Amino acid sequence: MHMLDLILVLSSIGAWAVSGLMSLGGGWKARLGTGLGVLGSLAAGVGAIRALAGAPPATLNVHLWGLPVRFELDALSAAFLVPLHLIGGLGLLYGREYWPEDLPKGAGRTLRFFYGTIIASMSLVFVVRQGILFLVVWELMAVSAFFLVSTEHERADVRRAGWVYLVSTHLGTLALTAMVILLGHRLGGFPWAPLRGASPAAVDGWILLLAFLGFGFKAGVFPLHFWLPGAHASAPSHVSAILSAVMLKTGIYGLLRVSSLLPAIPRGIGGTLLALGAFTAVFGIGNALAQRDYKRLLAYSSIENLGVIAMGVGLGWTGRATHDPWLVALGFGGALFHVWNHAVFKGLLFFGAGSVLHATGTRDMEVLGGLAARMPRTAWWIFPGVLAVAALPPFNAFLSEWFLYRGLFAALQRGYPWSAVVALVALALTGGLAAVAFARFYAVLFLGQPRSAAGQHAHDPSGVMLAPMAALAILCLALGLGSLLLLPMLDRVVAVIAPGAKPMLVSGMGRDLAWITGLEVLLLLLGGLALAWIRRSPRPDPALAPPTWDCGYAAGTTRMQYTGSSFADGWSVHLPGVRSHMRRIKGLFPKPLRFRTEVQDAMGDLLVAPRMAALAERLLWFRRLQPGFLSVYLLYVLLTLLGVFLWMLLRAQVLG
Repeated sequence: MHMLDLILVLSSIGAWAVSGLMSLGGGWKARLGTGLGVLGSLAAGVGAIRALAGAPPATLNVHLWGLPVRFELDALSAAFLVPLHLIGGLGLLYGREYWPEDLPKGAGRTLRFFYGTIIASMSLVFVVRQGILFLVVWELMAVSAFFLVSTEHERADVRRAGWVYLVSTHLGTLALTAMVILLGHRLGGFPWAPLRGASPAAVDGWILLLAFLGFGFKAGVFPLHFWLPGAHASAPSHVSAILSAVMLKTGIYGLLRVSSLLPAIPRGIGGTLLALGAFTAVFGIGNALAQRDYKRLLAYSSIENLGVIAMGVGLGWTGRATHDPWLVALGFGGALFHVWNHAVFKGLLFFGAGSVLHATGTRDMEVLGGLAARMPRTAWWIFPGVLAVAALPPFNAFLSEWFLYRGLFAALQRGYPWSAVVALVALALTGGLAAVAFARFYAVLFLGQPRSAAGQHAHDPSGVMLAPMAALAILCLALGLGSLLLLPMLDRVVAVIAPGAKPMLVSGMGRDLAWITGLEVLLLLLGGLALAWIRRSPRPDPALAPPTWDCGYAAGTTRMQYTGSSFADGWSVHLPGVRSHMRRIKGLFPKPLRFRTEVQDAMGDLLVAPRMAALAERLLWFRRLQPGFLSVYLLYVLLTLLGVFLWMLLRAQVLG
């Protein structure tokens, strides 16, 4: 019966591939393609949930291009397939209105084609167990993402973001190619199967280092993150949701999968990743605070959350290196729980950002405001995502970070102070800064009064775009209140990542979550009762009492409101790459002044981009070798043949 689960997932991959192809036809073919994609996500979701619920791993062995290939659905694969097909299916429905197929230049049709391709290729990434085929489907996913990011390629900033992403992902693929070669040497072939009972080897450290370089580019871990803000801001919003909620996590999946094949984790690697994840989290949320483009704000928040997940992976690796099952359970369990939680609330936030962009036509927070009065349903459904991303109870991210707090305190008690202290401070600081960043995000966009005509004429989208947001908003609360039900699933996934690990989360975290859930339910009940009492309380008649003297104040204006820049000025001014511009006030009657901030990424804009520009300038010298004359090109061929002949002659003499 468990083979049926893998068949459902493989059928889903085929359905998504056909869905993308049918979308090229438009009309009824595109509508049928949408139905196929949704059915494919439902099928994959059923198979993946059954695997998480305890079904044994399902394996299918075939031959492709003369090579043995294995497809396998286990609990680790299922843990990533569930968010992929949840966000992928909802995004397909959302995109029906957000990015219709009848746009000029065929942009709507090509977008849906590559949307189907990226869902199919990511699904294959999670079930393939052969190194060469893994690289093939990894590259297919990367190229699909490039075309999705470059959907509006007529804009220069979009083209730049797409090419930066493509170069970055191919640098990562080079590292992964070397990793697959070393891993094939270590495993005795390209099929992937855990080395049970084998002794650790020196090459294991190199495999993990190459895995970090290759998968770290995809996950956006500092300093390999610089492609991410531009790509996620430039892509259509439902594409940004799938990139942030799932594609970044393929990097985490790769780290977990490759490490699960090795017999042990070298000491020190876990602590290094723990500290690097801590720095990534603080860097990401610090830069999110400074953004005035709300999609770039969400993109930097994804860097922060990937840093939190990397902390969990580093904690789990530390547990494997020191043979501490409690750290293994809390580290890997917290990382996986945050993978699920981040997929849900970040998908919701990007859908909400798409609704705002769809209604206003701008990504600039500074010209918006007052949208809650004009887009009340969008403001209502996005609010749980704002609370969740700030890790506030009773929403889901609070609990996954609770796992990591428990694990970091346990690491301190066991004598791993250098990395655990750094991570503990970073996790607390990140939570506080996230609350500030998303208070700014929600207040500047939805509260106050509109600052421009774009905000004044905004309106809610139709139910086609609101329904996916509502589903994810409800899940943010459901995952927070139903976390006890997830512990057995997390134990099963941890057992795959760390073969031989004992299931400890049900017994070790069950009491914690029971108490927390009880308090959250009580908090919700008290809040509901207070709200009902306020609504039922009689309101005084304003005609019976004169108004309070207001010192001549008549009505608020937009100049009295905080802007996004002024709200964050005290927090972000010390970040590298943030520059504030304001003329000094002079004279008794000064002219109106404007406060403006410029934000540049400390790694991408200030370090990588100038050096790449200088390198490109130097490489222009080689254009001299292409004068456009056939005789010169024939001379190049002749010189090349002569060089090869001389090399073969010298080689024959040396060997002879």
